[in-house]
Amino acid sequence: MDKRKEEIIEAAIRRFSHYGFAKTTMNEIAEDLKITKANLYYYYPDKTALIKDVICSISHELISAEEKMIAAYDGDFLGTLFAILKFRAEHMRKHYMLYINENLDWLKGLELSEVIKQVYTKDLDLMKLLVQKAVEDGSLKLDNIEESCAIFGDIIRGLTLTYTIEDILCKIPNLENVDKILASQINAAKLIFQERIVTNK
Repeated sequence: MDKRKEEIIEAAIRRFSHYGFAKTTMNEIAEDLKITKANLYYYYPDKTALIKDVICSISHELISAEEKMIAAYDGDFLGTLFAILKFRAEHMRKHYMLYINENLDWLKGLELSEVIKQVYTKDLDLMKLLVQKAVEDGSLKLDNIEESCAIFGDIIRGLTLTYTIEDILCKIPNLENVDKILASQINAAKLIFQERIVTNK
């Protein structure tokens, strides 16, 4: 990627993470970078295109870290899963305004739903990969990997939405929700997977 484009994305992430998508203007991002608005529009013709690249960038950061954790899987399924959930919580804390903005109707109307859908699909694929590894090495007894991972993904997203819905509606961030989300997600993971862990392989 072009170095200038990377700088624009980094500046946009800082602005969006602090003020959200709606309250950030292209002018402010240009001022942060000390470039002209025309120069910014050379790289990004509108805010929608920039938001798309920002979502792709922070999603890539998240997915790359999860891929490394799954690649390092050592037979401790719940340990790896909890590490992933904790990393997601820290990622959410860092970009909380982006997470709550992601659920806004106006953002869905910006033809970004396909990008968000791709992120969810990749997330599901990674979960299936981790579960498959645990089933293959005998750590986890689970019959329907595809269905179980899809349901678990729905539960994880549902718990996130449950705790952030008020923030989404009032657009005021409450970072205490991140700890509540993580605790609930870990409890859900235990409820679904703990009794399926094989202790004497």
